[in-house]
Amino acid sequence: MKIQLTTFILIFGLAATTLANAEVNRRQYAEDDIYITVFGEDWHPDGFEHGKPIPATYIQFAEITLDGKEDDPQWEKAKEVTVPLKFGNTSEVSIKALYTDTEVFFRVRWADDTENRDHYPWVWDAEKEEYVIGQQVEDSVILSFEAGCAWNPSLLAGYQYDFDGWRWMAARSDPVGQAWDLMGNIADQDNAHLKPTPYKSRYTENKWNVKFLEYDGEEISHQDWDELDRSYLYRPVRPMSYYRAEIDGLRVTELDAKIPAPTEAPEDETQTFPQFEAVKLEGDAADVSAKGHWQDGYWTVEFRRTLRTPTDVLTDSVFNRLTQFSIHVFDQSEKIDQSSESDRLFLEFLPEEPQIAKE
Repeated sequence: MKIQLTTFILIFGLAATTLANAEVNRRQYAEDDIYITVFGEDWHPDGFEHGKPIPATYIQFAEITLDGKEDDPQWEKAKEVTVPLKFGNTSEVSIKALYTDTEVFFRVRWADDTENRDHYPWVWDAEKEEYVIGQQVEDSVILSFEAGCAWNPSLLAGYQYDFDGWRWMAARSDPVGQAWDLMGNIADQDNAHLKPTPYKSRYTENKWNVKFLEYDGEEISHQDWDELDRSYLYRPVRPMSYYRAEIDGLRVTELDAKIPAPTEAPEDETQTFPQFEAVKLEGDAADVSAKGHWQDGYWTVEFRRTLRTPTDVLTDSVFNRLTQFSIHVFDQSEKIDQSSESDRLFLEFLPEEPQIAKE
């Protein structure tokens, strides 16, 4: 729903009179921006779209082998949530989440008729009698978490924001059991310094975006989302989105470890050979472990990361409270505008159950 600025000011004025004791502060940084900070209140602007909660169940000790098979008994403790997706070829995913005192786990599952584990592989061209680059693109999924500033669930929303991205790829990351830990930026205008890739925005209506304010405590907060301090930002949509993502501490081009084409013709002309070698990441780029498994028309991918990374940089989400995130599935494509994406999701940490509480 599109909200006109003048209409909102009237609405906000009425709301303020009914919330005499509420700590709701309105600031306007530019003529067409509205910024509202809310402290410990359930108030939110008209037109703000709530997200779907994804509960994370507490386990005292993790006994999970990341293999994408979800056969570890502890996954039975987690509630499975079906999340609808928009755009692209994938209509929905199901997700589970677990956490310990030090780590968080995700299991993401979606239907896919084909297992695509090749990324532009070498294929034999009988007419040319040589190997050429094939068109198959690996299947992939990104988890996008809020990081450092205002955030939006869409990678092509027409707003500017940073995100913490975990990108699992069937060919270039799965063989080494990792996801690329991305430092992502979505720009609302061209920026030569950032060198982003331009895409047409998927949305044309202005929406409220929310950022939870920094939480200084060391323990997980089990409060509901509307009990946490947060800020809302209302800003006009731009017709173009500019997408840029780098692996933490590395450029993606540094991981283009290409394998030369074979020199001899294959015995089976349908056989393909990889063009890219999966590179084992180290340091800050290696914070996220992930492994996928395809069976009977479904991908299942398991993720694992510490609640707080050792480097503790601004672009690594810190899981010590409710956290916004979204899911993006790529089916035989690496283009952002061909991906399927979720709406806003809230990772909600459930309190420890009495029978497994620490002594």
